[in-house]
Amino acid sequence: MKRVPLTVLSIVVLLAVAAVGAFWRISDSRLQSETDALDAGDLNLQSETQTPEPLPGDFGGSFALTDQYGMRRTDMDFRGKYMLIFFGYTYCPDVCPTTLAVEAEALDKLGARASRIVPIFISVDPKRDTPDKLRSYLSSFDSKPPSIRPNFVGLTGTDEEIAKAAKAYRVYYRAHLDGRSPDGSDYSIDHTGDVYLMGPEGKFVAYYSQGILADELAADLMVKTSPG
Repeated sequence: MKRVPLTVLSIVVLLAVAAVGAFWRISDSRLQSETDALDAGDLNLQSETQTPEPLPGDFGGSFALTDQYGMRRTDMDFRGKYMLIFFGYTYCPDVCPTTLAVEAEALDKLGARASRIVPIFISVDPKRDTPDKLRSYLSSFDSKPPSIRPNFVGLTGTDEEIAKAAKAYRVYYRAHLDGRSPDGSDYSIDHTGDVYLMGPEGKFVAYYSQGILADELAADLMVKTSPG
């Protein structure tokens, strides 16, 4: 009988052990993720469905929320302007600040055209994102001279108001306890990272996926908001 070299047998054994270890790590990770999501259900920070691809005429809707100055705002306040809407939260470590910075840079590139567009940031974390918190957070993205773009409008509200707005825009969000705080105050939120452009009459115009560059966003906004 032909003998298999020892080195070949060793490699086969090592690969088998690695595969079993990976399986258990993946299984444990999935179980922990599911457990965290279930625990976070107590926070009531979750939407009903994940975002399907939006379609014109079947997307968007009314909302009534509170801005960063404590004023009640509705979608009707922005009629006649384009709304550039993004859902996120101020404690978001990367996606939100990056997206807002890209929006700000893109709008700066539009010059006078930017005056037709209102950038709107809707919080999916109303428990922590108070009007004061939103005002402080969004001030980092305020326009600087010579830019004439509008500053961000930050919106928050009750759990029910945020859930209604998120449902209208098919935004998914779900809180996950991080386990670092015994009182459950330390949590992160998974959420849709797309940006939505709504027209002057409140109708869907376009959406932009997470990771779009400022130059790309500016170029498309220039086309989409062109008069006539």
